[in-house]
Parts: sequence; C-alpha cells; structure tokens
Amino acid sequence: MKTINIKYFFGIALLSLGIAGCKDSEFEDGKIQSVDNHGKVQKIISTAVSATANTEFAVIAVDPTTDEAEYGLIPVVLNSKDPAPEDIHVTMVPAPDSLDSYNNANDAAYDLAGTDGTPAFTLMDDGVVTIPKGSFIGYLKIKAVSFDYYGSNAAFPYKIESVKEPGYIISGNHNFGIAVLIAKNQYDGKYDLNITTSGWAAYGISDNLAGDYGTIEFWTTGASSNTIFVPGSGLYEPAFTTDNASKTVFGATEPIFTFDSNNKLIDVHNGAADDGRGRNFYLNTDAPETSNLYDPDTKTIYADYYMVQNGRPDQHIVATMTYKGPR
Repeated sequence: MKTINIKYFFGIALLSLGIAGCKDSEFEDGKIQSVDNHGKVQKIISTAVSATANTEFAVIAVDPTTDEAEYGLIPVVLNSKDPAPEDIHVTMVPAPDSLDSYNNANDAAYDLAGTDGTPAFTLMDDGVVTIPKGSFIGYLKIKAVSFDYYGSNAAFPYKIESVKEPGYIISGNHNFGIAVLIAKNQYDGKYDLNITTSGWAAYGISDNLAGDYGTIEFWTTGASSNTIFVPGSGLYEPAFTTDNASKTVFGATEPIFTFDSNNKLIDVHNGAADDGRGRNFYLNTDAPETSNLYDPDTKTIYADYYMVQNGRPDQHIVATMTYKGPR
C-alpha cells in the first residue's frame, strides 16, 4: 500500500496568515498567527491547507488509479522555532459547518465525503494526525480510490479537536481545512515553458523577447482545468524582467486555464484573491488558430492571453509549454 503525502507548495516559515476580525487578546496569547515564522515562544498547532491561507481550501490532484491508496490530505503543523520535541498527536474531527460556510460564501455545492452518493473512503488512524519528533508537520490521512472522485463533489472538511500532549495551543483562526480529492487530468505534468511578454516594459518586465523559463508544473484544478506552479515560488504567473535578465513571478496571480472536449483553451482567469490591484487574465480572441490549444500528439500547450491590472495597460502573454513528464 503506497502512502502519498500531497505536495503542498507552502513554506511554513513564509506563510502569510490573515487575522481580520480576530481579537487582539487571542493574538497576544499566540492563538492567532499573522505570520507562521517558527519564532514564537508558544507552540501553536494549526492547519496549513493553502499557500496563502485565504480560504483554508485546497483541490488536491493525485494520480488516477483504480487501486486503493493512502493520501495525506490536510497538513497539520507545529508553529514553533524548534521542531517537535516528541511525537505530537492531534485529533481531527469532521467540520460540516465549515463546508456549509464555504459553499454559501462561494456559491459551491460540495458534499460531505462519506455521505450518501459520495465515494467511499477510510479515515486513517481514527483521524489522529501525528507530527513526528524532529518534524514540523503531519497529515490527516485517508485510504481511497482516486479514480472514484472523477466528477465527484465530495469534500473533506476537518478541524482540530484536541492535542494529546500538554503544552500546545490550538490556533484560533487556522484550526480547520477543507480538501477536495480529484484525479490528475491529461494536461497535468511538468513542462518546459517558453514565454514572451509585452506591454509592461515601463514596469521592468521583458518586452517582446522570447525566453526559455525552464521547468514549470501544470497542476490539475478540475476535470479540464489547470494552473501553473513555479517551483521555488508557488502558484503564480511567470515572466522575465527587462531583457530577460532574470526570472520573476507576479504576486496575487494564479492563472487557471480551462480546455474544452476538443482540447481548445477556452478560458483563462485569475484564481488568486484580489489584493487591490485588480489583476486578472483573459484570452486573446484574435490569436491565430494554432494558439490556445493543447496538441495531444506532441503534448504541447499553446496559450495566448492578457494580464490586466488597475492603472496599467494590458500585458500580452504568449506561452508555449512542452511536456517533459509527470510530476
């Protein structure tokens, strides 16, 4: 039986966590974190489902298989300057109220996993997450058949109920997570990215100069949608600085690409929360017919689109992603 801990791209020491609407006393007591930096005296136990912790929600893509496997869904972390001095046992329990709140806030219709009509799964270790001695992280694990989750609306909302060992504080604002398990689609994988940008020369961005960006990953977000993951950076729109002097990424961006049944790229939009700059994406409808498609013969993606931001001209982006292998 293979155990798979999902590859989360967050760096625990760099997680930026919002504290809007929280009491100052809770922050001072260490129950609420504005930054997970391992530097506090308090030993705080929290969840870390998303990179920015804006939603505590993550879509997790795994290899499609009809065999049962173990999956690490929700990361549970020790926020302390030092790793765990002992095995820490954290009990997680279902949090259907959190799922209801997410559905209502996002006009979504996810169902509680394990209810009637959703694929079967087994909760491992009775929901007890172990953060091993010498580590900062453990995972809530399930045993399931990933292929069963194609087209499923099943979600796994869980919250921290208790910590067995004394001396640990449960986070007041990051104590739950919602995970959705899906099988990787045909576009998922590692790609070599060649990219050309134009329109933002005044802002230090390369203008009309094609460049090989190197390896990026194309992560499944749905049955026919994917987003770009830049190794070492995260889910961002990649680019070059002036004259392709160096690689860069744009904050508050998460371009999500959607394909139709004929492998045509029919939409690109921003999946990241707006930080006030109004960054978004849209397809270039005047692009040649050879653009905005996935070629299954060569496993190459051609994308022609624009990035917008308040107060700036639209930035034209032409990208070619050539398949290198699975991720």
